[in-house]
Amino acid sequence: MTTFLLVHGSFVGGWIWQPTAKRLRAAGHTVYAPSSEGCAERKSGLRTGISVTSAAQELADLMFYEDLKDVVLV
Repeated sequence: MTTFLLVHGSFVGGWIWQPTAKRLRAAGHTVYAPSSEGCAERKSGLRTGISVTSAAQELADLMFYEDLKDVVLV
């Protein structure tokens, strides 16, 4: 099956993907829908210096530490 990494937009969090993630998981796929630093349940981490670069690094770190390969990024 496929591994999906679902990335939210501004002013929301990974929770926004819950309906999509549920359907993908029901179809047998692996799904990650993290919230970025400073967003949603991670709002306490809001700080100066959060940027597109730091958000991309968070995703790269997740892929590295979870040993994800051949990921569909949405």
